[in-house]
Amino acid sequence: MVWQYLAYIEPYIGVVGIVGGFILAFYGFRLLKPTIFAAGFLACCAASMLIFYAAYANSVDELEAFYIWLGVGAGVGLIVGYLLQKVLKVGAAFVAGWGGLALGLILNEAVMWHFEYVWVFWTTNIVCMIVAAVLAFKYFEHIFIYSSSIMGSYFLIRGVSVYAGHYYNEFTVIKLLKAGLYDEIDPYYWGYVGGFAAIALIGAWYQFRNLKPAKPAHPYHH
Repeated sequence: MVWQYLAYIEPYIGVVGIVGGFILAFYGFRLLKPTIFAAGFLACCAASMLIFYAAYANSVDELEAFYIWLGVGAGVGLIVGYLLQKVLKVGAAFVAGWGGLALGLILNEAVMWHFEYVWVFWTTNIVCMIVAAVLAFKYFEHIFIYSSSIMGSYFLIRGVSVYAGHYYNEFTVIKLLKAGLYDEIDPYYWGYVGGFAAIALIGAWYQFRNLKPAKPAHPYHH
């Protein structure tokens, strides 16, 4: 239901995904505060869509209500994103959570679908999100870079797929795999999966390569 409603605005989402994904993947840490703002904004939009789905799952057509909920989520997201910039560690945890979610989705497509339980799908995603968010407090730079590159890579790939086609959302792929319909999956889809991994790794490498080294303290400075 949510995917169908989002399909109406896919052309706009695609542009945002490509541009925003590229920036996050390669410049996430350099643009620390904008990245944190984006993570908070997206979290609120996602939460509003989940609430909408819970409230209107049995309705036939609630397109107008969907956009109202999405608009409210976006409005709240602007406020939350702004506030998160003031608390960098918490904001970094939000970014790490998104990176963990993207990683969890790929793990489900690659391995976890074998278990054929819905709770395994959600547990994998939630555990990846929590672990990444917790690690962000201790390994701030490393987790932030890895998470922003993974998140950016995912959004970039999804943005490209809006115009290039041959992409399935993760829920559809897992259903096809569970049903044993391997031949029904477009071969180009696996190219997207490979591209996701490649861009995430290259993005992380580029961000680490461009990290500014810490300035050494003067030996007589205490």
